[in-house]
Amino acid sequence: MTMRKFSYNEIVTLNPLQTGYQMMSSRALIPLYAAANDGIYRVNRAKRVGGFVAVSGVTIGIIVLAFIAVVGIYIVFLTLSLSLPTSFSYPIDWIPTLIGTLIGAGLVAGSVFGIIKLVKIGKRFGKIANELEGELVVSWSLVKTIVVTNVRQEYVADRTSLLLNIIGPPIYKEIGDWHVLTIDGRDITIPNVDDPHNKLNYVKNRFNLNFS
Repeated sequence: MTMRKFSYNEIVTLNPLQTGYQMMSSRALIPLYAAANDGIYRVNRAKRVGGFVAVSGVTIGIIVLAFIAVVGIYIVFLTLSLSLPTSFSYPIDWIPTLIGTLIGAGLVAGSVFGIIKLVKIGKRFGKIANELEGELVVSWSLVKTIVVTNVRQEYVADRTSLLLNIIGPPIYKEIGDWHVLTIDGRDITIPNVDDPHNKLNYVKNRFNLNFS
């Protein structure tokens, strides 16, 4: 088994997910394939999707903590503005003032600490989400030809608004399968390649491949 790490500019992704909704479908369970200069690789899609989900969760957590920090600042401001003027005349009013201030300051301090922790966690998962590691499926030296089959049109609209998805014009994309035939008799299927004919020509030109 040959494993390799990539940067994005080294590969051509062959069968990416076409919409965000597909991340929640069975399509996400299909291996992600990528073409590199030495062959076709199977990339760990689940690891990357997990990284993206974790980063999204961290982002939501930071937003929530930032809101709590704002609430804490507001509590401190409100407590001091309402209680501080009377505290000089009635020393007993220092008690609620102190309590309110400590609560607000505690919320702010706890939120800032949590945000710092989440930023560190987000960076770690961000590296996972952006890390590309693949297992070599077939090297170009073994490829005899690639045949495009099962070409169809798939609906790929993924607008941010559900209403636009319903009333907007349909958006379709050509999807097909690659059958990679090797000189040793294997038939390797790369499913759900977008724009399969043009992508095949692009891969052949980019990596200077001479098979038919």
